[in-house]
Amino acid sequence: MSNMGQSFQAGKAQAQGECQAERAAQCVRDGAGATACAVTDTAGAAADSAQLQEHRAAGTVQQAAEQVAQTAAGVAAAVKDTVAGAAAATKDTVAGAAAGANDAVTGGH
Repeated sequence: MSNMGQSFQAGKAQAQGECQAERAAQCVRDGAGATACAVTDTAGAAADSAQLQEHRAAGTVQQAAEQVAQTAAGVAAAVKDTVAGAAAATKDTVAGAAAGANDAVTGGH
């Protein structure tokens, strides 16, 4: 009977050992899965952050381009106004000089 009892105890110990080994293996698999999920989540968050920064940078570049375009349009308008004013002043000066010359030639009549 003691031989049978020892066999039973040995089988029971072996079954318990296998069960514990399976539980340990499952814990390792679960831990690896959790680690993989965490890595995936972190990578996804990093990609989202990079995309957000890219959009912000594009928005900043767009704003700068619009400001440059507005400034260039303002400069062009100022130059146009200056040239128009200078042309009008030149026209008036030429007209005045012509009238003075005409008065000098005709004696003011």
